Amino acid sequence: MRQKKSGWKRPALLFLILLLLAQIGDIVYLQYFDTSRRRLPVLMYHHFADEAKEGTVVTPVRFREQMDALKEAGYQAVTIPQVIDYVENGAPLPARPILITMDDGYGSNLDTAAPILEETGMCATVFAIGINEGEEYYPHSGEPMWQERFAFEKAAPWVEKGVIDVQSHTFDMHQLASYGYSGRDGVLRLEGESDEDYRQALLSDMEAFRQRRGNRVATELLALAYPFGYYSEEADALLKEAGYAVTFTIDERPNYLSVHNGSCLRMMGRVNVTDWISGQELVQLLQPYSN
Repeated sequence: MRQKKSGWKRPALLFLILLLLAQIGDIVYLQYFDTSRRRLPVLMYHHFADEAKEGTVVTPVRFREQMDALKEAGYQAVTIPQVIDYVENGAPLPARPILITMDDGYGSNLDTAAPILEETGMCATVFAIGINEGEEYYPHSGEPMWQERFAFEKAAPWVEKGVIDVQSHTFDMHQLASYGYSGRDGVLRLEGESDEDYRQALLSDMEAFRQRRGNRVATELLALAYPFGYYSEEADALLKEAGYAVTFTIDERPNYLSVHNGSCLRMMGRVNVTDWISGQELVQLLQPYSN
């Protein structure tokens, strides 16, 4: 006589299928229907030149190709105030928002990148090093600058057009201990430094940048990118105290924006873009970072 098979497998399989469908439904809902939670890819550039001998240099031809590819893929560049407005007030963002950033404040950000941004309908945020702004020589060593650093006045017309914004890469904490000037790696605490001394060091540097920037560009000072990617929860709390609403790392990870959740604006990830990445490759690279 044939033994009747147990009936437990069918309900278990049905349960697993329903669970899988629920998970897929959650993903679809979060990506397409839940307007209170959005992904925001953030790109990181540095210098632009006709020859890309270093990983931080992108040629004008490649940059234009990348911007054209992003535009064709439906990406729309947003500003930091737009991102803050979304998080604080639920203000709408484009269907495929992207934030373009540039570190250090090179003259090529204005002379080379800004016209391409304008022509392609894009915009970018430049994180300038305050002590190097508009200088021809490094203030500590007296050596000539590796590349020109723009003055805020030169950026002002692009800021007024909405093509460029200028935010902080610290005033004088774009340092490594090995440089022999501050003994500090970026914004990190020195060994043996007291809580109060560390607090004053960071807040003084943030205020020095604010004073140097002043009213020389039209936008509000709202954001900071950590030099060399060095950051900590302790430093970020102090930067929040200093009035920086948004902070950025160099960690390559997705950013999830949530309405009424300011913590999503802290220590945001960025994707480093090089000259070795074609426009189409950049679009493909951003798939895990985008809605």
